[in-house]
Amino acid sequence: MPAQLRKQQYDYYDNNTVRIYPKKQNRIHKKRHVSPFVRFLRFLFVSCFLTCFAYFVAPDVYTKYFEPLILNHILNRNIKLDATNYVSAYLNYVHNSELFGQNLIVPVNKHTKTIVPMITSGELTITIRELNNLFKSYPNMQPSVYVWEYSTAREANIDADLSFPAASIIKLPILFELFRKIDRSITNGSNSTSLDKRLVFNSRNLTSGSGKLQFSPLNRAYTVDFLAKIMITQSDNSATNMLIEEAGGMSAINSSMRSLGLDKIELNNRLPDLEGTNKISAKQIATLLYNLDNPNFLSDKSKIMIKEYMANVENKSLLQAGLPNEAILIHKTGDIGKMLGDAGIVYAQNGRKYIVVVLVKRPYNDYSARDLIQKASKIIYDNINSGVDLY
Repeated sequence: MPAQLRKQQYDYYDNNTVRIYPKKQNRIHKKRHVSPFVRFLRFLFVSCFLTCFAYFVAPDVYTKYFEPLILNHILNRNIKLDATNYVSAYLNYVHNSELFGQNLIVPVNKHTKTIVPMITSGELTITIRELNNLFKSYPNMQPSVYVWEYSTAREANIDADLSFPAASIIKLPILFELFRKIDRSITNGSNSTSLDKRLVFNSRNLTSGSGKLQFSPLNRAYTVDFLAKIMITQSDNSATNMLIEEAGGMSAINSSMRSLGLDKIELNNRLPDLEGTNKISAKQIATLLYNLDNPNFLSDKSKIMIKEYMANVENKSLLQAGLPNEAILIHKTGDIGKMLGDAGIVYAQNGRKYIVVVLVKRPYNDYSARDLIQKASKIIYDNINSGVDLY
């Protein structure tokens, strides 16, 4: 073998020829030179991005940990940063909530608790037939009814999926979302919202319509428990507006309802909303009431408090008027010029239990709608209590 092939790679073939493979030469990767100025720009960009993320995207982390622990505790300085003056111009384009005409960026509460849909086994055929016969006597009214009986899971659905003006029944979703926020606050250990928390009643919360809080002195503080109680029992509009803010604002409440699949429950205006821009459907309000006993939706304490409020509603002229004295009703009424309604859970004398929601679109302030709801309530109760529609 020639000497010059000794250091090469080669193979022997049958014909004694040699195939030579040249040596692979090592590639030398040259490092690109980065100037100190470019490095400084990179560092500045990353620092600004992380700072903005911490302050605007994760405000809870900033206010709970960075500000009190780093700035005030470790550095021993009383520092309170407020970026409102710097970002307010951009809130017109980037915001996820709105309160009293001001655009806001609020933290999004992520949670796993959800609702359980109602499963039906059949129809309450006799009840549906009798209700439709009743409605023929009120040609100027447009009713929407949903009934669900617990022991048989049978339903009565008469246009229950239609969107209706909510009136004060919108206060039920507000109440549920408020207590869900209280439950999350307790779970997270933040205590940012609780029944004992005191909110100040001021001019921006003051509104007309139902409720006595509007006649109280301004700048007085009330507990969340008191405000929630009068929002339901007295249908107080001023208390409702205060609790909308405490629950996270209209956009946050709407987002929560959509995430639960209750997309026909819309809070579009502060109370009293006489124009009926807030929307509900009978079946979705019934679904919300059904989940009052869902342990994965509300805590036991929240469930007890909500039932206590709803059991003491002062307006007894609608569903309650069609029930015997022995029946128990927890509910919430709604009354504006174009719509009258009532939604609740009835505990019958024989131990049966059912959800009932009756909404009526009417000519402006037509009191015939009240008679319709009372008679519908009696038909539903009599059929379920007697059991004629359950077998």
